[in-house]
Amino acid sequence: MNPLNEIMSTEEASKLWGVHQDHVKRLCREGKVKCRKFGKTYILQKGQPKPGLKKTAI
Repeated sequence: MNPLNEIMSTEEASKLWGVHQDHVKRLCREGKVKCRKFGKTYILQKGQPKPGLKKTAI
């Protein structure tokens, strides 16, 4: 398994979640998404739900 298949950039996340790339970076800085910072670049874990979506109880 290639570990690069399990990460995405802030640009990919912004397109996937339908938000601006700066918003994704803010979510990273605030610790609201699973990510790591390498230099000036954030790398996010794929497969995590869009932040801010509340789980509904049935």
